[in-house]
Amino acid sequence: MGYLRKDYVLDKFVIVPKLADETISNEKPSGARCPYCPGNEYMTEPALISLVAKDGMLQRLSDSEENVVGDWCVRVFQSSTPAVTKNSTTIYTDKPLYSEPAYGYHQVVVASPEHNQKLSQISVDQWTNVLLVIQDRVRWLYTQKSVSYVCIFVNSGHMAGTPYD
Repeated sequence: MGYLRKDYVLDKFVIVPKLADETISNEKPSGARCPYCPGNEYMTEPALISLVAKDGMLQRLSDSEENVVGDWCVRVFQSSTPAVTKNSTTIYTDKPLYSEPAYGYHQVVVASPEHNQKLSQISVDQWTNVLLVIQDRVRWLYTQKSVSYVCIFVNSGHMAGTPYD
């Protein structure tokens, strides 16, 4: 889990992820499988939401212990390397710099089964699906205790987001 640290130059707080202190290789390991590709869902946390298009309708499904949803068009799951978490073990400190626990939820949205496409290349229908999922997650997050701010950002490429295991 990361923590909030005071940036005295800019006079604001920044999230410092735990992985900032660890070395991550810049190269995709040879033979590595992508956890975001269809068929590799077992490599991620269980899906909180999987949008599945069937008979012209969208179904909102989630993974269970017995069943992993396949044929999804958008998938959401908890990050395996979260920058923030709701289970805080970090303590408040002001030495040498002020820091406090970084409380929150860190979820990954896979915008398309063909996630190597640039966002500018996905269809309008797929964009609609992605925005519906983001809207759903933002609404849910704001119902959670102690959530007062939601940030959405985009990572792309094999070096972004969760490192390959």
